[in-house]
Formats: sequence, C-alpha cells, structure tokens
Amino acid sequence: MLCGVEILCSVVAVFAGLAHALGKALMTICSPKFSTAAGVISPTAWGGAKKVHPVSVSTVTALVESEKQQQLASGNYKDAAPPPSPPVLVLPAFKKKGGSTDHQEQTAPATTKAARGRPPRLVIPAAPVVVARPGGVDPFGGRETDVATETEVKGEGFCLASRRGVRHAMEDGYGFITHHNIEGGSQLAFYGVYDGHGGRAAVDFVADKLGKNVVAAASTMSRHQAGSSSPSQQRREEEDDVTAAIRAAYLTTDSEFLSQSVRGGACAATALVKDGELYVSNVGDCRAVLGSRGGVATALTSDQTPGRDDERLRIESSGGYVSCGGSGVWRVQDSLAVSRAFGDAGVKQWVTCEPETTRLRLTADDCYFLVLASDGLWCKVSNQEAVDAVAAAAASTNPCKELVAMARSRGSRDDITVMVVDLQRFLPV
Repeated sequence: MLCGVEILCSVVAVFAGLAHALGKALMTICSPKFSTAAGVISPTAWGGAKKVHPVSVSTVTALVESEKQQQLASGNYKDAAPPPSPPVLVLPAFKKKGGSTDHQEQTAPATTKAARGRPPRLVIPAAPVVVARPGGVDPFGGRETDVATETEVKGEGFCLASRRGVRHAMEDGYGFITHHNIEGGSQLAFYGVYDGHGGRAAVDFVADKLGKNVVAAASTMSRHQAGSSSPSQQRREEEDDVTAAIRAAYLTTDSEFLSQSVRGGACAATALVKDGELYVSNVGDCRAVLGSRGGVATALTSDQTPGRDDERLRIESSGGYVSCGGSGVWRVQDSLAVSRAFGDAGVKQWVTCEPETTRLRLTADDCYFLVLASDGLWCKVSNQEAVDAVAAAAASTNPCKELVAMARSRGSRDDITVMVVDLQRFLPV
C-alpha cells in the first residue's frame, strides 16, 4: 500500500513539473487574459503579492488554439513564423538609500554590478599613415610623383642645366675635366653628357669613369708621339692616335661596367679639346651641335639608332634584327631604341660601344660654341633652334636653362640635360 502511494506521488510530481514548464512558456504571450488564466504573474500586480493560479494541460491547449483561431481570422498567423525570443523577466524597481533607482534584469547570463558601473570602452581611431616622398621618389617601387629635379652649373667656359622627366627617376648625367696639363705644356679639356636607361647604374659609372679614361689615354698617346720626325707628320699621326685613344677609352669603360654584371645602359656625347683640336664622339642618341659666330648650326654627331640604314645592316650582318612597332620607333631585337651604347649586356652582341668621332680644327668664325645634350632636348628642339637660342641669350643668363624650358614647354617628358661650351677660349694663339 505504501509503495502505491509513493508511485502516485511521483506521478503527481511529474505532472506538476510539466505544468510549471508550460506555464513559463506562456509568458511569451502578451495578452493580459493569458497571463491571468495561465497562472503566471500578472504585470499589473508588481506592487502586491505574486498570486499563482492552478493550471492544467487542457486549459493551456484550449487557450493556445483560441489564440491561433483569432490570428487566422485576422490574417496575422504564419505557419513558418520564427520561434519567440527567450523570455525576459523584469523585476520591479526599488529605491536605494541615496534616492537612485537600480534595475536588475534576470537574464542569462546576469550582468554583475561591477560591469554595470564600468564606463563604456573608449575606442581611439588609428591615425592615417602618411608616407613622405622626398624629391618625388616612391620608396615602394610604384610610379613617382610629377616633381622635377633641376640642376644648374656655371663653370669656367661652360654652363649646364638639367631637369628630371616625369616618367621615372633621373637617368641623365654629365662630366667635365678642365685644365689637365700634360707633357710639353699642352692642356686637355673634356666635357660629356650622358643619358642612361634601365636605371642609374650605367650613367653613374660612365659619368665617373669615361672622362678619366679618355684623358688618360690621350695623355699617354701624346708622350709616345714625342719623337716623331716632323711637325706635320706628328700632327697627322697624333690626330689618328687621339681618335684611337678615345675609341679605346670608350671600349675600356664599357668593359669595366659589364664586368660588374649590372643591368642598364647609357648613351653619351663627349668633346675633347687638345692643342686647338676638337674631337667630338658619341654612342646612342645624345647629340653635339656646333654653333658658328654667324649663327649657323652644324651637327657633329649622327644619332645611332636601328633606323639608320648602315646601323641596320651592321646589326643584321651580326645575326640580329631590327623592327619598327606601332609607335614608329625602330628597336634592336624588339628591345633597345639605340644601336650603340654602354652596357646593355643582353644585346651586347649587336649594340656596340664603339664611338663615332669627328675632328676639326678650331677657328674664330666657325667654332663659336658647342651644344651637348641628351635626346630629351633634341626630340622637341631642332639643331638650328638650339643654336639660335644660345646666340640670342644674354651674357648674364644661362642659355642651357632656356633650352630646357623650351623643350619642356613643347611637351618633352624625358630627362633633359644641356651643356654649352665656349670654344673661343681654346683658340690657338
């Protein structure tokens, strides 16, 4: 008998637990009649006792079905409606001694009093990273800013101006050697303008080495000519030997650069003055133009490009080829736009560094000044225009700077370097 009573009590306890769970679920229904009929705490009774009414399964089922029928009649019932949010029970506010009101929310998990009293987290926005680009150079390898770097030099008997282009870092260079004494009381003077490509390595090397090698070779040649038989024969032999010395200096400089296994190349236009003789040499498309006292322009060099018939034949006879793309520019092996240059190891088999040299005797009328410049000038300014600008320039101004400005105003975006040499000071007395 006692065992039967225990079983009955267990069954009653199970049903009581089920009724309690169903009662908590009904808290999601906002209708006041549900809150009182289902046996939950009435929202209007926060100030008094919490009265709980008995509940049964049949009562809950009837109430839910009644609410469903009302929603169907009003068109608000949806079979696929999302499940209700978990119930939140809000307890009545109570006064603290200080007069303030404290609300506690029975949520899962509950928030501690210390967390509620902590101020909100302060978020400081990160400042933008600003990268300076000194001189317009991008340290990350991207395209550089359009900031031109200008150089202006006024030396004894010459002047120079140079301006960086807008497409890349400055790749032009220049060099000069003046008042170099050799045996016999003679003096040598050397001037050069260089135009690099594929980086600054080649142009920096050539600017540093070529002038020294040319002057050293010419000085050595002069010592060897001291025992010649007659002055006229000595002059003819010396002319040939100076040209050969310049050629050897060019090839030596090229060989020294190639031995470093560094990429890139450089064009050059140089002038060597010795004992009243002018020797002008070039590789590539740097150019030298002579200005006479009467204002006549005479080109002393010829641009060495694959478009020249003799250069194309030389390259093709060596097993290479030249081509002209849609831009109208002739190139060696679809690559280089000049046919002679320092460096350029990848096409050295066809792109020689052997210079073409022009020699002339300095005279008062025919040899007034010499203009040496990179192709950044010559692509926009003609030989005669350059001579006219120099002849018209006032003595106090730098004609090189005016020529640079002229080329840039006409749309030259390349590096521009211009050097003007006063030849009158080298006239034989």
